[in-house]
Amino acid sequence: MWKVEIPKTESKVEEATLAKWYKKEGDKVQKDELIAEIETFKALIEINSPNDGIMHKIIVKEGETVPVNTVIAIIAEEGETVSEEDIKQFLQSKEGKEEAGVGKKGKADSSKKEASSDTPTRREKVKIAPVARKLASEKGIDISLVNGTGPGGAITKKDVEEYISQEKEQEDFNIKEIYQLTKVQQLSADRLTESYKNIPQFTLFRKINIAPLLEKRKKINFQSELHLSLIDFIIEALIPSFEKFPEFNAVSTKESYKYKLVKDINIALAVATDRGLMVPVLKNLEVKSISEIANLRIEITKKALEGKLQPEDFEQGTFTITNLGLQGVEYFTPIINPPQVAILGIGIVKKDLLPISLVVDHRIIDGVKGADFLNFLAKQLAFEREGGEQ
Repeated sequence: MWKVEIPKTESKVEEATLAKWYKKEGDKVQKDELIAEIETFKALIEINSPNDGIMHKIIVKEGETVPVNTVIAIIAEEGETVSEEDIKQFLQSKEGKEEAGVGKKGKADSSKKEASSDTPTRREKVKIAPVARKLASEKGIDISLVNGTGPGGAITKKDVEEYISQEKEQEDFNIKEIYQLTKVQQLSADRLTESYKNIPQFTLFRKINIAPLLEKRKKINFQSELHLSLIDFIIEALIPSFEKFPEFNAVSTKESYKYKLVKDINIALAVATDRGLMVPVLKNLEVKSISEIANLRIEITKKALEGKLQPEDFEQGTFTITNLGLQGVEYFTPIINPPQVAILGIGIVKKDLLPISLVVDHRIIDGVKGADFLNFLAKQLAFEREGGEQ
């Protein structure tokens, strides 16, 4: 027998949702064959069979959310007779530690905790004060739905009381439907809340005449099969801007009054998808031509829209670009993506004028430095560059 587990892809991923089973109980499976797909708050990850055999027992159903390392299925050898007691003893044995392989879309952590015979549940992971647990039990509250504000995210009595109060308020309305945020939306909510609470940020606005850029783009796209977007030119212009102002391509640290200048230019690009806003990272841009930048942007955007981004696609970002120009928005104030220290908002182009919104961490970048950065970036986009057009 072999057990199939939820792999741990990285430290921040603590649970996953069983998105889809590609096999049902009784089906034959081959080694490395795709048998399931799980969804973390960052990506869809394929689960492959660890060996040839029969899908004997599916433990976690589609739509269920469980912690990493949870056993989700048992695969038996063909012709093997397996009882429930056999499965229980197998899960407790050392041999049961062999887990499923992870497909090319994800990476499994080689260090796995031995699974308990009882499948872990979301409820067992919840930290809650005894008095809060008692109150929740008396009121019939599912504690997994309560947000904890105590130390380490523990649920306090006040948290339970506020949840009950909110439930009472909802009962006073004629509710049409209640929606649960997706994993991606939950992650975004947590990060934006952290950013808004902890980073003193301000916005600088500017319009740039990009008529020469638009003309150049038109000529290139007419002569080539590669379609360059405005974002490609903005990324190209950011590279020398970061070289002159390295503190914008930086990340803050947990230590007070310190931040790190980053050598690599890894720009995160916000992409709207059906699952929520994805912000994958285009890496090592400092060594790429504009055509290479365009190809990378096209590839990462396609992966985002198809739900094929992997955890590593979100890592090591040093700056973020978000574009609402296609939605007709001119100026807006995006929120910094921590631990980065700046984010650039792109608006709709009107009469060759590009409106941009630069938000910076005021602890690291002051208004004058932000204005100087914008002035330099504007010259790059208007092709007013030293030595002429690049």
